[in-house]
Amino acid sequence: MLKLNLGCGSHTPNGWTNVDYALGAWLAKLPVFSTINKIFKIINLDWPDQIVIHDLRKKFPWADNSVDVVYSSHTLEHLSRTDGQAFLKECHRVLKPNGIIRIVVPDLKSIVDKYNQGEVPAEEFLDELDISYESSEDGPMKRRLAPLIRFPHKCMYDTPALLRTMSNLGFEVASKQGLESEINDVEIIEQPNRTVDAVIVEGRKLANDARKPDKTVNSVSVVAHR
Repeated sequence: MLKLNLGCGSHTPNGWTNVDYALGAWLAKLPVFSTINKIFKIINLDWPDQIVIHDLRKKFPWADNSVDVVYSSHTLEHLSRTDGQAFLKECHRVLKPNGIIRIVVPDLKSIVDKYNQGEVPAEEFLDELDISYESSEDGPMKRRLAPLIRFPHKCMYDTPALLRTMSNLGFEVASKQGLESEINDVEIIEQPNRTVDAVIVEGRKLANDARKPDKTVNSVSVVAHR
């Protein structure tokens, strides 16, 4: 059984093909950089060796109808709306008919609700959206490297938007709660703290590949300028 964990970060459970393209996954394997990083703390070096390195904005290296399960947590929002659509189309292409897909992203509605309720002040709202390369805690070197080691959010979703997006691409989908899933080993792939204030949509690739007519998707695209 082929199960893809797309945008895995350092979370690489056994039984899954764990895929990422972060610079840290490359550089952490270089001894010289590892020594420099111990001094400047530029990136997190906790990157397991078994990660498959692939740019998720490009065509996946797996064949049509070859994958049983696709799982992706807190990755789709780091892609632009256009790249996100292409990413989900690739998920659809490689999944077997009736294959399972599960996508977890931050919930735009939750962030807006916290602002409206006064829990997030106006000056911190953009920080909550996580759309900037910068951090007030960065030193000079980290500020220069930020565009290479940080991946701010570029498109935000609420539950209806993600349901529409995936449904229009040929998935039969439903909103889920954390660890509520048809994936047998969801408890080893899903980190409970990543499901708080999150949109979780799970579904299957329609066996007949029936597509619904395209509709306008009310996601919010946010591009960080530097």
